[in-house]
Amino acid sequence: MFARYGGRAGAAKARDDVAAGDERELLMQHVAGEPRAFAELVSRYRAPVYSYLLYCGVAEQDRDDLFQEIFIRVHRAVRQYQPESPLHPWLFTIVANAVRNHLRQKKVRDLVFGDPPANDPPDTTANGEEQVRAMQTWSWLEERIRELPHIQREVLLLTCIQNLPQRQAASILGLRLNTLKTHLRRARIALVTQMARREARERGEVSS
Repeated sequence: MFARYGGRAGAAKARDDVAAGDERELLMQHVAGEPRAFAELVSRYRAPVYSYLLYCGVAEQDRDDLFQEIFIRVHRAVRQYQPESPLHPWLFTIVANAVRNHLRQKKVRDLVFGDPPANDPPDTTANGEEQVRAMQTWSWLEERIRELPHIQREVLLLTCIQNLPQRQAASILGLRLNTLKTHLRRARIALVTQMARREARERGEVSS
């Protein structure tokens, strides 16, 4: 069993290494003036970056503009990238900083102009009881993640959603490794505790 699991894990890591190498090559091609390379890089990072924006609580109407701003920043910073370094943590340093700046500016705008918070409408397109339940659980979990303190949310997203090593995530966020581990532990405990309470309510074991 362990050998089989190790083989699968090894194969997955090999695929990830190949993908990472391809992405670094795309960035280097962009530096060299290849016009299609940057568009391909943006396409590859579209899903993980949008996922990060969603979980960080960026309003739906702001995501496209912020996504474009992020890759403008990537383009401007491209000559600072060291080709021997992993691309993913370098790029997500830019993403995390852009999101922090956006949320800070939004907080100021909301304070000055009194903008109401934006809420995404629920997705009701699922078919079948199990699908509906799964989507309800996922929607509930997304809300709980967005309710975490921002630093816990960032740590959780980078380590658990983007699968970055903890040391790289700590570097991106400007944290000591032990501090990051503390935030991650608190975020996980908060989510597990709330999930347990939710399941207990569904079983009728608690009244509230």
